[in-house]
Amino acid sequence: MKKAAILLIVLLLAAVGALAFLYLTANITVQYVSCVATDAVTQAEYFDQMKKQIAESTFTGTLFDRTEPGTADQYQYLTYTVDFTNRAFLDATTAEIRVTPMKGDILQIGDTEEHLLPTGRTTSLSVTILTPRGAQNVREATATWFIWGLPFSQKITLGN
Repeated sequence: MKKAAILLIVLLLAAVGALAFLYLTANITVQYVSCVATDAVTQAEYFDQMKKQIAESTFTGTLFDRTEPGTADQYQYLTYTVDFTNRAFLDATTAEIRVTPMKGDILQIGDTEEHLLPTGRTTSLSVTILTPRGAQNVREATATWFIWGLPFSQKITLGN
């Protein structure tokens, strides 16, 4: 009986050690790639659709400013692309980017797709915000992902 108990304790310690190793080697790097500015006038139909959704409280995304936007010629879309490289032994799930708004930013367009980060691969994610025309493109953001239900995050600077 004593040998069985010792064997079970050794197995438990090995399992805890393996889990700790997987957790501590959960290395995912997040790197800014690019920013593309697009005038809202070039997507006026989409802009008007978003205005309607904001007015009806059906907009999917994050509203930074509750006031209704003006006309499309006053705004631009900034689309940031970020690479997530998963060097961990486990797949990561539900990766997302949340932009920290600056004064004047209107909204961040929602992303309803679940993004997975497979082991050993690089996955590109994009996030788009609506901001006044001519605003600078440098923003802070938080990249978040989950491994086995545990949240991880990293602050990143987007823009030049």
